[in-house]
Amino acid sequence: MKPKILGTGLSGLVGSRLTRLLADDFEFVNLDLKSGVDITDKDQVFEVFKTHSDIIGVVHLAAMTDVSRAYQESGDKSGLVYKVNVVGTENMAEAASHFNKYLIHISTDFVFDGAKKTPYTEDDQPKPIEWYGQTKLWAEEAVQDKHNNYMIARIAFPINADEPAGRQDFLHKVLDWLRNREDRSLFKDTIVTPTFIDDMAQIINKAISNQVTGLYHVTGSTYISPYNFARRVAKIFDFDGDRIRPGSFKAYLKVDPRPRQQYLAISNRKLERDFDFQMSTLDLALKMIKWQMGGI
Repeated sequence: MKPKILGTGLSGLVGSRLTRLLADDFEFVNLDLKSGVDITDKDQVFEVFKTHSDIIGVVHLAAMTDVSRAYQESGDKSGLVYKVNVVGTENMAEAASHFNKYLIHISTDFVFDGAKKTPYTEDDQPKPIEWYGQTKLWAEEAVQDKHNNYMIARIAFPINADEPAGRQDFLHKVLDWLRNREDRSLFKDTIVTPTFIDDMAQIINKAISNQVTGLYHVTGSTYISPYNFARRVAKIFDFDGDRIRPGSFKAYLKVDPRPRQQYLAISNRKLERDFDFQMSTLDLALKMIKWQMGGI
């Protein structure tokens, strides 16, 4: 029998790909509203842990990741974003600790303010500038406070070959624009760190198998602007990228003042050293994804 993992958010963009890739190694028990469990209800969470006492670990992916919705709930601890991201994580961490289960908590690069022009490391002090990032930082702190056998994995800008309904990553949005020959303006003066979800799966497999603890940036090996990202996609997937044009982040802020991080280059050096694993560059990830999608 395969080792059993309790997971939250397994039907999401990242979770659905992870469970598909790791299906030969683990049996996953999905803990979500569809299964009748609300992670913001502590009693329900504890009951699930009792029922599945044979699990070897927990992967906690569930989160409200809609940054615009989060902004609308700024400061509201009775709102759904806070309840899912913070209260839900507190419950998962407390239950994992109580039942002595290893926990991987998935966090985000949005815990940083995006003002640093060099890559963020795990030693950099988080400084969220919007509600989503703030709730995710509080979630990290909840894990650290309530458990001692955990790994916090900060991820960034996930991309993959799959396209689950309603959960399109930025890569697939760009591919749709290119196929339809749509004119698009993308920021040339911001930085993101695209991360191949397939690499994340290998890291999570290693982490569970070895019960690795600590804080890690599980991110790709390329820092790039959204504009240059789209141009790389066009080149590798054999599209005409001329309709992708450079846009200005600073100009955009004048018409939409919602706080946004400008520079989110995230260093993965600690991860690569400790896991002895090379995270993919953007070009390598895109070429692999193109092959996985049938070479389109």
